[in-house]
Amino acid sequence: MPPFNLENYETVEDRLARFWSEHPDGRMITSIHYYDDTRILVRAEAYFDRNDARPVATGYAEELRGASPVNRTSHAENAETSAIGRALANCGYAAKGARPSREEMSKVARAAAPATVLTADFMDKFRAACEKAGVKPEDVAQKAGLDLHGLKDSDAPRLRDAFKSLQEQAKVETPKEQPIMATIDDVVKAFDAVEVQPTVKNKDAKATNAQLGKVRGMLNAAGVSDRGAQVDLISDIIHRRIVKLDDMSKGEADETIKTLILRAES
Repeated sequence: MPPFNLENYETVEDRLARFWSEHPDGRMITSIHYYDDTRILVRAEAYFDRNDARPVATGYAEELRGASPVNRTSHAENAETSAIGRALANCGYAAKGARPSREEMSKVARAAAPATVLTADFMDKFRAACEKAGVKPEDVAQKAGLDLHGLKDSDAPRLRDAFKSLQEQAKVETPKEQPIMATIDDVVKAFDAVEVQPTVKNKDAKATNAQLGKVRGMLNAAGVSDRGAQVDLISDIIHRRIVKLDDMSKGEADETIKTLILRAES
């Protein structure tokens, strides 16, 4: 229980009502002074007349994402409201002895309240997310500078940011390659290996669509997806410079398919 009564502090809304009553042509401008995944700092400027070049007063307010249940979704709005209250106090709209607004004192009350421990349900979901992402919960806590035991509700943002960082790192470090031979075998089987016969009739004729599709599939399976790289590789195999895959003859396509299979086996 905080050592003060929130009812003794006026709301920002009440201050604003007096401000607009006395300065109907005034202005109140807010802007984000600093923002990251955890923290936001808002600046408010109060003008008695909209044509004034400089504000009569300014005010700043900071909020942390997840520092309270309402801050999980509305920390920016809370910071803006508090910043307006500070600016209004700085230009005379604060009761004597009660300079902070009720919104500001609510933040003090939240800080003074006993910290709530993260629920078992949250921790179960956190551990499940870590397992799915391939990271250890202990590593996440260490990166966040926290102890996994007795985590507070206010620790959730730091835990979340550390998890995201390690999750991205795990994605980069996880090898994505599959055995090339297995994938090329799949491609060959998908095309029934019609053109991979010991003897190809009409070798000088234009490569068939089945051959070209098989070659493209095998190249992609081998990790050669760039068209320029594909052309260069095939030109080396058939000992003739081509501009595009369609330039191959049936005999050259057959030679390319056999070579790619042999390279995958070696």
